[in-house]
Amino acid sequence: MRRGEVRRFRWVWLLVVALLLAAPVAGCSASAQVPRATVTVTPRTSVADQPVQIRVAGLVGGQRATVQVSPTDAAGVRWQASAVYRADAEGDIDLNSAAVLSGSYSDISGMGLIWSMQPTKTPPLGAYSWGSAPRMFAVSVNAGGARVASGEFQRTISQAHLTQQDESVSANGFMGQYWHAGTTTTRRPAVLVLDGLPGGMPTVLPAMLAASGYPALGVAYFKEPGLPQTLSDIPLEYFAKALTWLAHQPGVDPSAIAVLGISRGSEAAQLLGVHYPSLVHAVIGSVPSNAANCSYPSCAGPAWTLHDKPLPYTHDYDSPSPPDDPAAVIPDQRINGPVFLDCGEDDQAWTSCPYGQAIVNLLDDHHDQWSHVLYPYPKAGHGVGSLVPYEPYGPATVAAEGSISFQADQEADAQLWPRLLSFLASL
Repeated sequence: MRRGEVRRFRWVWLLVVALLLAAPVAGCSASAQVPRATVTVTPRTSVADQPVQIRVAGLVGGQRATVQVSPTDAAGVRWQASAVYRADAEGDIDLNSAAVLSGSYSDISGMGLIWSMQPTKTPPLGAYSWGSAPRMFAVSVNAGGARVASGEFQRTISQAHLTQQDESVSANGFMGQYWHAGTTTTRRPAVLVLDGLPGGMPTVLPAMLAASGYPALGVAYFKEPGLPQTLSDIPLEYFAKALTWLAHQPGVDPSAIAVLGISRGSEAAQLLGVHYPSLVHAVIGSVPSNAANCSYPSCAGPAWTLHDKPLPYTHDYDSPSPPDDPAAVIPDQRINGPVFLDCGEDDQAWTSCPYGQAIVNLLDDHHDQWSHVLYPYPKAGHGVGSLVPYEPYGPATVAAEGSISFQADQEADAQLWPRLLSFLASL
């Protein structure tokens, strides 16, 4: 064999040996990356108040893996949540039953990676912005230092096309946003939505109610341009104009209008039911008070007026039987319709469960002919009043509640929301 041929043979032999030595290493690397792992989301297309099942399969039994969910909302804000889990003996992770080892939430929550998402920058509305188009959610799985599976799924605020129209004080005497699912000849129960502190326009809840088939009018009554900047001397007549307007909308049953008030808004909801029984046919008090409280933030006068006169109020927060003015207790026995209440027993804002129980006791004592129900949630806080399940909120909301209460709020709302929809369907 010539010298050149020997040299050529030696290089070929070295290449073969190198490939043989590399083959087992490549095989170990592929095994560690679990190339056949999959992640599935069922259903792949869902509405915002509908739970989904996220499941990873094809991992090594007992392997740790990080699952991340990340969408971009209608405002262009990117949100994300992630958590570490351990695969079961079959190499599967089902978020409905898998406990979190570390991550954006704790314990077991099938929808934890949805509601615990946090924004990468401050969201304009303080919560995830849905918009009208379906939003794409990316999901990825990392194990052994590499991405082993990825997928995507869609969520939307409504299967039907939602219409939003803004109403102004100059045009109709109130500031509001009206949400409804297009044109319809079928008259449906409708809801007037009043938020509490810190004021402003309620948006998420009215939109979700409309998506569920109930036209909803969110009304701002302070802390918006052209409105009072404090919760002080708010006339009930202002809300009566909104109720009258709502009753005349196409597709609204004028004999089945509910007023839904959250926190301080619950005071207005009850007072409207008491003083406008022909306009209000049901009252929903979410984390309510049973008494009218003083103005905010000064607590120097009334929050509510009627016919230019202050309605009785108390300075004694957290007192279902206010000693300074017993007349501040709202006479809910005069409400001409059913009453739906909810509360969190870990409420740090005020004692919504004792308040709610006081309302129930009052109605019981007067043998009220209408149904009334209170849903207390032992671990939930004031945030259970948001009512909408699986809705991601920004860091300010989470911090105000505390991560433990926020998770309890979300889990409670998942139970509370279908109960609320059933209540509305019964009107």
